[in-house]
Amino acid sequence: MQSLHQILRCLQSQILTPEQQQFQQLCECWPEIVGTRARVHSRPVSWHRGILNIATQSATWSQELTLKRMQLLYRLNQKLLFPVEDIKFSTAQWRYPAQDQQRVSRTSPSDDFSQLWHNHPSRVGFPLIVTESCINSAVTPLTAFQQWAHTVQQRSQHLPLCPQCHCPTPPGELTRWSVCRLCAMQNLES
Repeated sequence: MQSLHQILRCLQSQILTPEQQQFQQLCECWPEIVGTRARVHSRPVSWHRGILNIATQSATWSQELTLKRMQLLYRLNQKLLFPVEDIKFSTAQWRYPAQDQQRVSRTSPSDDFSQLWHNHPSRVGFPLIVTESCINSAVTPLTAFQQWAHTVQQRSQHLPLCPQCHCPTPPGELTRWSVCRLCAMQNLES
């Protein structure tokens, strides 16, 4: 009698390409290679022609791991039976914390977008409440716009002000850019 784990490994070796098998081995040994602190902030995302691509949570982690790249390559090549030629670190494919990876793989694309929106810095936690009286009272486009403007004004009264333009700004934007998104874009353009 073989254990289920052994049977699954046997099936995987028959189904997966050699490159997919190598990537699976890389994923399994990455936490051990990178260490306790960094494994939470990084994870393998692809493996192609000897190059391992790692998603990192932030540019800081990307830079830190890039500085340790040669050590990590040495450890990987000591552990694996196939050569790892290089490691590339990027924040581009980081989406979710590592502990949510299994949950994310079972979600639909619409769940992915709702998760992204939930964590977006411009998000303000107000529910959009549309009552029947709002719909019926919006007789013309002008009155509809006026009702919308009034609702937006009421919602934004409690928000902190952008230090640059003094407009109400979601707290997430101030945390991320220290100014509102419009001022942040103007600062990037200039």
